[in-house]
Amino acid sequence: AENYELLGQYVQTSCIGYVLCEIPFAFIWGMTIGNIILLMGFEEPIAVLAQDFVFVRVAINMMTGLNEAVLDFLEVVEKEKYATVMYCLSSLCQLGLVALFAIKMDASLVDLGLVMLTNQSIFFFLNVLIPNNVGWLTHFEPELFGQCSFRNRSMLKDLFKTALPLAFGSLLAYTEWEILTIFAAILGPAEAATWAILGFVWGVFESTTEAIGGASEVRCAYQLGKGEHAFKSMFLALILAVTVTVIFMSLSPILPALMTHDPVIQAMLAELFPLMALGNVTMNMGMVCWALIGAQGRYRLATSIALGCSMLITIPIGAIVTLRLRIDLQGLTFSVVIGYTITAMLLSTCLMMSDWESLSKEIQEKMAAEEDSDSDDDSSSSSSSSIGSSRHQASQSRSIVDDFFEIPPATPGTVVPPPPHPNTPSHSINNTRK
Repeated sequence: AENYELLGQYVQTSCIGYVLCEIPFAFIWGMTIGNIILLMGFEEPIAVLAQDFVFVRVAINMMTGLNEAVLDFLEVVEKEKYATVMYCLSSLCQLGLVALFAIKMDASLVDLGLVMLTNQSIFFFLNVLIPNNVGWLTHFEPELFGQCSFRNRSMLKDLFKTALPLAFGSLLAYTEWEILTIFAAILGPAEAATWAILGFVWGVFESTTEAIGGASEVRCAYQLGKGEHAFKSMFLALILAVTVTVIFMSLSPILPALMTHDPVIQAMLAELFPLMALGNVTMNMGMVCWALIGAQGRYRLATSIALGCSMLITIPIGAIVTLRLRIDLQGLTFSVVIGYTITAMLLSTCLMMSDWESLSKEIQEKMAAEEDSDSDDDSSSSSSSSIGSSRHQASQSRSIVDDFFEIPPATPGTVVPPPPHPNTPSHSINNTRK
């Protein structure tokens, strides 16, 4: 719809809201992180190190989130090549700098965090400066930099209506993993460390899921606008999941040695990799179905299903196999795989049962209503401005006429004739003047 002002308001509000939401969590983590580390069975020096690092980590999260917001905005305005290149450059620079300071300079964890913070800050300012100088932000500058977008209540309502379910679902996803981490800590410190390393491997899987899910979400919204469905995305997601799983299993003999030097943790990772490969397929399919249902405008349904499977299936099974049956990390991994499998099954069922025609019609009607509202606002503003300019021009014309035909002041003894009656003929007016 080329509503540049509204898009600028969304970007500004999202960035400010993200920073404001990070501030209270910084104090919460600062006050609780030490006790959390001790609760997980680690020693006092590690708790102190975490206490020193937590505020640096929060600052890194802020700059990383702002940087990703700018890059996502550039992807929306069809500058995805630049966004991809800058994201890769940022990741490579961060990897190189962290390796340099950790290996050559023997830096502490806080120092490495400051290096990461500096890297994210530099790329954030570059990602704002370069597009602005090139001219990509010209249409969005008034609302993006010049005005306070929080005055637009309808925009705020739509933004939070979409963001709150997403934020709630993301929070619950991280909460699920942290609860499972506590279960792993109950088994022992080695199990907790292994589960933490396993989280990074899941993160690699999730990155591929987010990539295909984000692309599928955009494609689904585009197809719904045309009155069509988007089942091809599920097929592509399945192909990608199988491909990544095959590559992962082919590298599984050498990955544990690259991740840690502890032979106990290496043995645990080698036992868990086959279960993770199975869970990757179901996780990929489930999250792509979640993105497609969200693209239909049903984020609440997708979040509710994911929440129900997490709270009613994954966590209870993890608690039973850990606290009751005393099974090792294979039990926890099994609970995650079962949770992802049931989530994927329910979400794919909802997706298959969707009435694509009615959903497409609803979205088209909503977009048409928004375009009509925007055109009415533009026409009313233009008409009011034209009326104001016409009135201004009329007043200026009257002023010029009055100045040109100004009646000179009467001198003493001069008789000023009364103004002529409208019905008086012109020749009698001339006689009177004579």
